[in-house]
Amino acid sequence: MDESTLCFGPDQGLIGVLTRPTVVGDERPRIGCLLLNVGVNHRIGPRRINVKTARRLAAAGIPSLRFDLSGMGDSLASAAQNDFRQQALADMKAALDQLQACTGLTRFIVLGICSGATNGMALALADPRVIGLMMFDGYIFLTRGVRVERKLRRLAAFAFNPSIRRSFGAWNDWMGWLRAPLDAQARAKALARMSGRSVPRTTEQTGILSADTGEYKAAAFTRDMSALVGRGVDVYLTYSATVIAVDHDRALLRGLGNPPFLSRIRYEHWPDVDHTATTLAAQGKLLDATCAWAERVSAAQPSPPLAPAPGTGPGPGPDAKRPSAAAALAALERRLDSRRSA
Repeated sequence: MDESTLCFGPDQGLIGVLTRPTVVGDERPRIGCLLLNVGVNHRIGPRRINVKTARRLAAAGIPSLRFDLSGMGDSLASAAQNDFRQQALADMKAALDQLQACTGLTRFIVLGICSGATNGMALALADPRVIGLMMFDGYIFLTRGVRVERKLRRLAAFAFNPSIRRSFGAWNDWMGWLRAPLDAQARAKALARMSGRSVPRTTEQTGILSADTGEYKAAAFTRDMSALVGRGVDVYLTYSATVIAVDHDRALLRGLGNPPFLSRIRYEHWPDVDHTATTLAAQGKLLDATCAWAERVSAAQPSPPLAPAPGTGPGPGPDAKRPSAAAALAALERRLDSRRSA
């Protein structure tokens, strides 16, 4: 395995790390993998989950690129006048172009967590090179019954689970006032809770633990998922206990009804994994599932032709020289200096 820092994109403002497996004999990688930002975390992901995933995939013979979207992590803000969604899609297509140039591959899988799942689905819909999509804690569509059950379970666990208590804003504000009864700000926050002026009331209401479901209706999701599976994309939807503790018969998608595409996707709920895979055991489960799925997708693809000699193919060969991390960072600093002086 080897890793190298890359600068790419229209203005060379995107920064990523390419992780490539060691090629043995004539066996060549069949697919590549794109690893996306999680929320505002930079490319390593929460608890370095993208780094660990990339190295596990490399051990399985699958190259990957983890990178920062424009304006996030080490990547520069784009000069284009795009909104966030448009720019994210342009960045992801540029990342696929770079991964293709570096490996010669034309088929890719995309892994996304939370907002990364949203972006990954947008890329899969827009780019036919994507043949596999894994979404962790992406879109959810709950029925009223599922929401009521979830709330009742949270209330039942309130007295015994400090994490549940901390997710309720009113509890935090009242306890804050009790700890500092003379603190005017703490008193004001607690009284605002009493009058109902303070929102959101719970972590759930912030929407921080789910993708943009409010803006994306069930009919649109069904249409887009049907298009992906109709194109042959291997879709793997996975969910944590943070979204819902107990799952019965794909409860997180029950609001969709029973569209035909559900029988053609993989769906998994992990009651012992939280939203950011905090514990090593949770990380291990997520990594095992991710790599097993990626290997299945890879095994289903035809073997690519042998790589051309360096300098004769569409991109750098396996022995091509690439800039070191220090050189890439120096180039980035020069571009930042030039923009400051402009």
